[in-house]
Amino acid sequence: MSLLAELFEQLDTAPEDCGQRQTFAPVGAVEVDASAPATNDHQTAHDAPCITAAPAPIPTPAPAAEASAEPKRNAWTITRGGKPVCTICGAPMTYSEALAEARWRWPDAAILES
Repeated sequence: MSLLAELFEQLDTAPEDCGQRQTFAPVGAVEVDASAPATNDHQTAHDAPCITAAPAPIPTPAPAAEASAEPKRNAWTITRGGKPVCTICGAPMTYSEALAEARWRWPDAAILES
């Protein structure tokens, strides 16, 4: 008989609650030895690890690129044949950077300046 059927049978044959509370042992329960420590229990370390190598040096950031005098914007409108195609948005970029990005996709693109 299946485990679920056994549980239903126990519930059907259980006496109705008459002030006494009965507990049922789960069917197919397995007793576990509680004396063995679990893997996440605290355990003392036998020996501390010995570190012989020097720590790696902290990398220094690369020098910043020279700031250009050309203003940067977050959005540029791309045009083809004088008509707006789309607007590119993202990190601030100069006109020449935006034009290079637009021409990567459309070789005949221009940037609308407003």
